[in-house]
Amino acid sequence: MGHKNIAVLMTALDSDTQSETLKGIEEYGKNHGYNIAVFLWFTGAFERDKHNLGEINIAYLPDLNLFDGVILFSNVLHMENNRRKIEELVRNLSCPAVCIGGELEGCYQVGTDNYVAMRELVEHFVVEHKMQKLHFVKGVEGNGDGEARFQAYVDVLTEHNIPIVPERISQGDFYVTGAELAAKDILNSSLSFPEAIICANDVMAITICDILAEKGYRIPEDVSVSGYDCSIEGQNHNPRITTVKSRFKELGVEACKVLLEALNGNTPSQVTLLPDEVILEESCGCNAKADTNNSREHRALISADIAQRKIIHQMLQLEKSIMEGEGFDDWFNSLKTFISQINPGEFYCCVNENFIENVFEYDLMEQEDMTVEERLAYSPMVKVIMAYQNGLFKTKSSFQSKYAFDDLFKDTENCKLYIFSPMHYLDRNFGYFIFVESSFPIASPLYISWLISMGDSIENIRKQSLLKKAMARLDEMYIKDSLTGVYNRFGMERYFTELKRKCIMSRVKLQVSFVDIDNLKSINDLYGHDEGDRIINSAARILLGKAGKYYVIRYGGDEFIIMGMVHSEKEIQTYWEAIDEDIRFYNENQKRKAELSMSYGYDIFDIGTDSHLEDCINVVDKKMYEVKKRKKKL
Repeated sequence: MGHKNIAVLMTALDSDTQSETLKGIEEYGKNHGYNIAVFLWFTGAFERDKHNLGEINIAYLPDLNLFDGVILFSNVLHMENNRRKIEELVRNLSCPAVCIGGELEGCYQVGTDNYVAMRELVEHFVVEHKMQKLHFVKGVEGNGDGEARFQAYVDVLTEHNIPIVPERISQGDFYVTGAELAAKDILNSSLSFPEAIICANDVMAITICDILAEKGYRIPEDVSVSGYDCSIEGQNHNPRITTVKSRFKELGVEACKVLLEALNGNTPSQVTLLPDEVILEESCGCNAKADTNNSREHRALISADIAQRKIIHQMLQLEKSIMEGEGFDDWFNSLKTFISQINPGEFYCCVNENFIENVFEYDLMEQEDMTVEERLAYSPMVKVIMAYQNGLFKTKSSFQSKYAFDDLFKDTENCKLYIFSPMHYLDRNFGYFIFVESSFPIASPLYISWLISMGDSIENIRKQSLLKKAMARLDEMYIKDSLTGVYNRFGMERYFTELKRKCIMSRVKLQVSFVDIDNLKSINDLYGHDEGDRIINSAARILLGKAGKYYVIRYGGDEFIIMGMVHSEKEIQTYWEAIDEDIRFYNENQKRKAELSMSYGYDIFDIGTDSHLEDCINVVDKKMYEVKKRKKKL
């Protein structure tokens, strides 16, 4: 029996606040004998639906009931469609689940007391700064933390007899996109400019500060701005962001404690709230600090920046390598080089069993006929096409996709942190990546860029493959006869040029045969053109059946050309003996109305640079008519 496992469903791991919470889960879980398996995707409230489907699809990879417990971050509920999907997953759980920062039926709830801390922050603006024109930028509608923060704003203004002005409230999303829309609302408003802009989190506060600074506004001289979360970015922004500090790591620890308590048969509190702390900084005009360039935090930021720059360089090399490649093999080798450079503890690239066929070999119509469910589905078995462990690439056998990764359920020396991310393009699922004991996916926006780049590059290869197939198909249609499938005159001209060059270079001869179906007009008159077409098709199949290295061309309605290189006349004699035998067999065994008969003439030609195919055809055409004349005399 392997270690116990906790599944974590989350998005936005690029945020330091989210990564801190995960760190608490990881440390407490590992110390108590649990692997932490994170199913990670990146979506926001303004996400395009197809991309969102491909992202959240990773949540459907595992059978969550194989895990001992589940922890969900509230940000997976930001979109209404996603909320319904997650609610359905939770309803089907037989193991306990904890939701961090939000309320979800069937889950224990662990969060922070957003209301009390935001009340204190809003009162700071009203009481200490004597402000009344306060603009509020909300979080995602329906998010528990965001709604509590907004309610605190409403209550403080109401208690101080400050009117609630709808135009001073913007619907945000906790992300850059929502903040940009809020900034547009503020800048375009007919109201007097706000004295303070209170944002539901730091990301939106930073974004609004930067947009206003570009427009010439000074912060806090012209307008104060505040956030929530006390992010590293906010505390290193210029100006530093007035905010509320949540104990994110403690939040992760507490969520894990609640889950383990439930797993041990105890009954933890249904709701656990940790207190938050208001941090007054420069963006509201308070607490201007001395320069801290020599602080430990600043040195850590510089070190992280250097590491990020190194990864950026490696990612650029990866993208260039993929762009210069010609197909999936080059993509694979480029990824292999990148993984060896960043050197994670372990890395796995997992794909559906039918990955190559579905993505690169099916033609356009087959792929476009697939339903959304078929495009998103994981196959029952998963192939590991790349496995990297302790600095070496290894092979790993397939496993059932319901486990997400079979090593989770095996005995290992230590508990580990596994991060699963989707490999997709919009709603087309290619597979997924697994990073084990790796810092690359954590608190870095580069990871999102890398994931998108990987999915996009596979999609580009897929489209190039489809384009090549389509062009090859068009080329075939151009050089092949639509009725019989043998070459037409365009094909004949193309391949004669090739044969001519080979004959000259190899000093071999060219055989050309001219074939005419006997009595085709009579067959059409007696039995109809359908029977005539059947005879033409049958003739083409027989001629093609023994052709081997020869080219079969439909020269006209009932005429064919056979051409190819030979070393002696015996070769072409053998071919026609086999054709005569096949015609006899065909006539003896077919039960149709008309019999098949062909007349043919052939010759062997020495080919030079001044040789012309029409000259050869004229010669064998005359020989064929001599044969046809002799048949009529019989």
